[in-house]
Amino acid sequence: MKRQDIFQQLIKLKNRMQGLVRVQLVIDVVMIYAFITTMLNSDTVNLFGKIMSQDNAMVVTFLIAIVDLCFTQIRKNYRKVGRTLIGHLGGQLSEDEILVIRQFERY
Repeated sequence: MKRQDIFQQLIKLKNRMQGLVRVQLVIDVVMIYAFITTMLNSDTVNLFGKIMSQDNAMVVTFLIAIVDLCFTQIRKNYRKVGRTLIGHLGGQLSEDEILVIRQFERY
């Protein structure tokens, strides 16, 4: 791969991670809402506009947690691929490359 191709892949990966962080933040908030709502109610729970038993609400919360865990693993994989791409850049880095690498490392 050419240096420019590697750099473009790193930019795309950084943008995907940015979007993934936002989606994961929303899922985290939904999971916390579901957990607190489930714990504060007794027999029946009004979760996302649906009335269900507390057991079913806990299952829904558990499934949301699994989705969150999947997104965490995807981010971990993106970080690993990004480190590999950064390693392939090597040598003298330009200003743009340094900037993108710093932005990538934030995620």
